[in-house]
Amino acid sequence: MSINKLLVAAGIAGCAFVAQPAAATNVSMGCVERYSDAQGFTSKDDVTLTCDAASGFYGMFNLFGGHALRRFWQNTLVWPSDYREDSLGGSDSVEADWSSADLQVFSGHGSCQNPPVASSPDFIVTAKNGIGRNANFVNIGSSLRLGEFPGSGVFGSNGNLNALMLNASCPMDLVSLTTQWWPVFQGLHVAMGHAGDVNHDNLDSATKLPTVGMWLGMLGGPFGNVSYRQAWMSAGLIDVQSGVCAVIAGTGRTEAEAVQRRDAETPTQRLADALPASWIAWRWVCN
Repeated sequence: MSINKLLVAAGIAGCAFVAQPAAATNVSMGCVERYSDAQGFTSKDDVTLTCDAASGFYGMFNLFGGHALRRFWQNTLVWPSDYREDSLGGSDSVEADWSSADLQVFSGHGSCQNPPVASSPDFIVTAKNGIGRNANFVNIGSSLRLGEFPGSGVFGSNGNLNALMLNASCPMDLVSLTTQWWPVFQGLHVAMGHAGDVNHDNLDSATKLPTVGMWLGMLGGPFGNVSYRQAWMSAGLIDVQSGVCAVIAGTGRTEAEAVQRRDAETPTQRLADALPASWIAWRWVCN
């Protein structure tokens, strides 16, 4: 069942919402398979397919060529600092955000609760050795600030990211979406992930991300008319346990902007930046 949800943070007069001209998409990716190489991770179970999945995504996404792969960090090269804002609301030195990427794909571990509640944090888990227990856990709600605009980063660059795709365990739980994800959208247009719990989880898969890439690249690439929502809702439930939901969220200054971003943004038709965002709209489909 596919469901829509809309939250009003504040009311602001409507503004024109215009798609930018079609353009190639700069992609940055991080994947982790060898968690046993990392210190500070309570469960050192490795996954075996997350980097294959990321490679397959880009292969299918770039089937017709033209998209640029800016970064593809793997295993211990995927650092917590790639995703944590150095100074909340200030620095744009976060690798996932400032390196000219329009789309960032993370494939690796997340962390599930049993069950999550409205105040439960969402996580992705990186692999660079850290100091202390759970040093490689990145708390999404408290650490990610993506797409700052206009911004003034330490590298002289604004936050650039338009879309974030997380192939992990429970990084976007529905019950805590507004408490954990609202701060992340600092110009970021759309984000995609999964909701679940310790008994209902996203599984290690070599198929899911490449199929998302097929929807966006092979099916939508020549015409640029397959949205992130269509791709994620169509392929996001491949290799998941029962009760898992594929989730997409977008923000805007008005209800129309938030919904249009959520439903209509494509990799090559990136809807115009609109800040400050005062509405968040999300949609999910469950197995």
